Order: sequence, then structure tokens, then C-alpha cells
Amino acid sequence: MERQIKLLAEAITNGHTKDIIQAHVKELAFDEEAKHLVIYVDNAAPMHDLSSEEGDHHLKSGLEKVYGEDITYEVKMHGEGSHERENLVPHNINQ
Repeated sequence: MERQIKLLAEAITNGHTKDIIQAHVKELAFDEEAKHLVIYVDNAAPMHDLSSEEGDHHLKSGLEKVYGEDITYEVKMHGEGSHERENLVPHNINQ
């Protein structure tokens, strides 16, 4: 587990939210200048859990402990964009 993910998980007091961070977060991308963090998760279910009112509350309190109170963040799917198999299929089907 990446060091920053482990620090974030340790800062979160709620067990369910901590488990989601440990099991499903694949990458944290922090922009120092903008104080903005992008949290990449491996599938949609943990993304929705972290975006729920309760999950967001616990996540925000953990993030403030690690990154400071002026942090902004968003949760995204890891590898968003086209899937590797989609690139193998020609897009000009009706020629």
C-alpha cells in the first residue's frame, strides 16, 4: 500500500470508511499549488460510498488531519477513459 494511502487510512476513525480506503484506493494525486487531491478508486461501489453524506464526512475529517483544512478533493475511478479492449475495436463499422 502506498505510504500516503496508509497515512490517510490511519487518520480516519470510522471503520467502514477506513476499510474502503485500505481496500479500494489505488492512487492519490495531490496538487501542492491548488491544495487539491484526486482519490482514485478501483470500482464504482467504493466511489459511491465515499461520496455519500456519511462517507464524505469521515473522509473529509481524515483528509484535514493529513493535508490541512484548506484541502479540496474529488473521488474518481482509476483508469477513467476508454478501456483497452475498446481501442482494439475499429470505430468505422459501417464502411
